[in-house]
Amino acid sequence: MGASLVSTGARAQDAAAASHGDSVTLADYMNALAARRLLAAETGSVERMRELARRAETAYFAHHWDDASLLLFEVVESPRFADFADLDEFRGATYMLAGALTEMGALRSASRYLEHLLAGGPEGPYYGPAVRRFVDVALRSGDVATAATTLAGLIPEGTNLPDAQNELRYLRGRAAYDANDLAAADTAFAQVTRRGRFYANAHYLRGVIATRRGDLPAAEGQFCSIATTADTDHYTFYVDDRYFAIKDLAWLALGRVAHEGRRPDDAFYYYFQVPNDSARVASALFEASWSMYEGDDPDTALDLLDQLSSRFPNSPYVDEAGLLRAYVHLDRCEFELASELFTRYQTRFGPMLEEIDRVLASPARQARLEDDLLTAERRAAAGTAGAQGQGLDDLLLALLTVDPRFYRLHTRIRTLDAEAGRAGRLATELGAVRARLHGDDSPRAAVARDEYEGETAQVAHDLESARALLAGLTQQLDTMRDGGATEEHLADLEQGVQQVAARLGRLEHAFARARAASPEPETEAVAADGVEGLIARDQRLARRLPTRVAHLRAGLVDAASQAAVHSLRELRERIAGGLRRSRIGKIDAVMGSKRRIEIQIESLAAGRFPPELQDPLRVQGLLRDDEEYWPFEGEYWSDEFEEHGNTDEGDDE
Repeated sequence: MGASLVSTGARAQDAAAASHGDSVTLADYMNALAARRLLAAETGSVERMRELARRAETAYFAHHWDDASLLLFEVVESPRFADFADLDEFRGATYMLAGALTEMGALRSASRYLEHLLAGGPEGPYYGPAVRRFVDVALRSGDVATAATTLAGLIPEGTNLPDAQNELRYLRGRAAYDANDLAAADTAFAQVTRRGRFYANAHYLRGVIATRRGDLPAAEGQFCSIATTADTDHYTFYVDDRYFAIKDLAWLALGRVAHEGRRPDDAFYYYFQVPNDSARVASALFEASWSMYEGDDPDTALDLLDQLSSRFPNSPYVDEAGLLRAYVHLDRCEFELASELFTRYQTRFGPMLEEIDRVLASPARQARLEDDLLTAERRAAAGTAGAQGQGLDDLLLALLTVDPRFYRLHTRIRTLDAEAGRAGRLATELGAVRARLHGDDSPRAAVARDEYEGETAQVAHDLESARALLAGLTQQLDTMRDGGATEEHLADLEQGVQQVAARLGRLEHAFARARAASPEPETEAVAADGVEGLIARDQRLARRLPTRVAHLRAGLVDAASQAAVHSLRELRERIAGGLRRSRIGKIDAVMGSKRRIEIQIESLAAGRFPPELQDPLRVQGLLRDDEEYWPFEGEYWSDEFEEHGNTDEGDDE
């Protein structure tokens, strides 16, 4: 009975916290059970607590988070072990429980247990680790401002706690930065010392803030404070697994700052400091080639492009670099080759721009794009090949720099789905517990509620089926387009599908609003206190959980979709700008080629045979064995003519 209530009570606590922001904890259940003599407080012992903690530790390190959390809940919340709360084993169990809840995505519950540890004061051995984990949970949850306020109240004033103070300073800086209060963020980041693990992060963000203000020298100084510090120094600053990724970003940022400051040589130096084993090397080569081209060094730019294509042939930058390569050849007056490259660029990216416009106009295509992005994320995490789109251009997916919020939101969606799946039978299980408390064998049926939930589920299923059919129609349109159907033939069908998609979207939003606003059906009266009151209260919340989960999930999906669409719009602007430059470049190439032909005709009319029209092999065929052919290299040896002329003048005198 006790173990069953521990498991069910833990789920009830998660359900209540997720759906109602409730303050009921598992300790309330334990105390109520003890009051009913269903849980004997005198059965607790240090040996029993340590045994449960050891079993939980084994499950924890085996990544069995559910099993570990249930065992740790029993240790931390049971009144049987309340007398041992000052022992290090009890605090260790609390810290481990926070870690298990974090892995399960129960971030609010994890923060609450970390707050319990921090409230015990800095004398305990888990105070420092709890501060760091609390900050990590806050950064992962996104509620940084609230976490900063909470942490400030848990750090005793007047105590020398440099690590905790650095964590708080960075947390305050991130909260101000996210709120676009750049002055406050810069002040908070500046207070993070070298002993803080976020020192490199803070100075990088200070550089970003200076860049956003247009203060490039200050930005360069901040980035240099990270990038130019030797890794071999005896002591520089705190280094963890984030440092080297930030250092690579700092070198890239320095290259961009130098490029914006029109210092191509410095930019070239900074870009080439990115190590060869970094994931940023392709970006560095691509950006360095642009910097050298705009710095009037097209030969170096072309060499960098050759390195990019040879070292990273599958990089999306190779296709995008075709525009720069064309401009390099245009600068060299190689007009025909430049014109060919401009045409190739337009052929590659013109259809992509049209595809982006179709995605932006179709919710079904946006959903397919999101699926492809999530597939790419999973493949990248598994170390397999890159994502292949479901009818979408693979290069489009590779070029799309997605807002990190998109992935964070979908992580929350997956966590929400997993927790909702675990809590799917929570109301029934709570009803079974109530029945056992009454001495009955089965819970009472809620016929009205079941009928309501059945109708609601049917409408939700119908809407989901309609969305699937709409996705199928969209896929068929793309298949017809790939098969050769023209836009003129598909225009009416495309318009009809978009109208159906818009109507379906309105129906889904209306259904979500109606479902969220649906009244709670009447339930039987129960006692307001004791175990039955707690269970009945959580049972009502559990019945409302599917509706609240659906409403929350819809909001997360909409926010993630907006982040993906925003990133797609930015990519569209980038590609559209490249296509505009390619069209202008092609015009310049055609005009340059035309002008060169005119000059050649003028030279022939004047009796001069242009050197570039000479056939070297044919000329060499007219030479004797003791003669050598010197091709035209752009000058007529004027220095020798001048020297010969000076000699003649001396002889005349």
